[in-house]
Amino acid sequence: MEGKKRCVLYQDCQGVSEVYGQLLMMSIVVLAFSTIGLAVFSDGGVVKPEHTPNTDLQENFNRSTNTLQIIHRGGEAIDESAIKIIVNVNGEKRGEFDSNSDNFTVKNPNGTASSDDVFTLGDCIEINTESMELKAGEDIDIFFIDKPSDQVIQRAVLQRGSWKVPEWITPHPYGSVYSNSTENGGWQPTEMVDAINDGIYTKDSVPKDQLVYQEFQFGIDTDEMEISDPLSQVQLKIIYESHDCSPNEFPLSLYNGSDWVRINYTMKENYDFSQCEADGETVFDINLAPYYVNTTEKLEKLVVRFSATGNTATGNVSTGNVSTDKYYCVDFIGINVDF
Repeated sequence: MEGKKRCVLYQDCQGVSEVYGQLLMMSIVVLAFSTIGLAVFSDGGVVKPEHTPNTDLQENFNRSTNTLQIIHRGGEAIDESAIKIIVNVNGEKRGEFDSNSDNFTVKNPNGTASSDDVFTLGDCIEINTESMELKAGEDIDIFFIDKPSDQVIQRAVLQRGSWKVPEWITPHPYGSVYSNSTENGGWQPTEMVDAINDGIYTKDSVPKDQLVYQEFQFGIDTDEMEISDPLSQVQLKIIYESHDCSPNEFPLSLYNGSDWVRINYTMKENYDFSQCEADGETVFDINLAPYYVNTTEKLEKLVVRFSATGNTATGNVSTGNVSTDKYYCVDFIGINVDF
């Protein structure tokens, strides 16, 4: 009887040893994979993924000057040497640009050439696209790529085919919007002035003794848009609001290709966009004298400037507690062409 018990105990020990052996092997396998994972993903590992910058970009394409603009709107700065831009036309690559390309330049927010080799907030990349011969009927996409990670930071649709001349040609998407304001100055998104009462618009404060202006270009290519001479009517429409801006300090002017001409209209206070639109007074026939935007050549060169000068301030001058709440905003600006 005693011998049989010993045999049973021995058999039970064999079963326990097999279970422990399997657990031990599983533990070794888990530890081995953990060690490999630490080696791969640690700072000294062999497969450390590259960081992809988180950056917000704004793209504009000015057809009349064959200029593609990419503006840094926020997020991380990027080394210029790490930037690659690919332009696809109708699904095929038409151009590739980086900081070594001859037609690739980076400008500071004030329009001067950048010299710090870093693409950061407010900077603008300009690419001359003339060699690609981009046309109005083509689908144009751009890819902004981070070279070290080989990842696309942003893709943008610049143009879709089957395009026709809209009722109102605005700066979006082929023109530009620029402000010289010290507060919100620099290149602005063209969408801000593309529609009425859409909740987005330009806004500039007007400090005392300073001239502040917003400048609008429309990027009109009359050949691609099939606009031809003679032009029977050209109208300019602007929807704005303002506060505490004297009419004499609040001019609207245009450049017709040869001269700057002030619009013959006394700009009045509009405290909201709906009032300005309802009045219907800010639509101007600019093909007539003295503006003479009456040919396709002048239409392509058209620039509109809306400005204000801060000659007064509110507050107590004797105590030095002087402040100003002058401001003006533009919700919409467009050109209507009959030919």
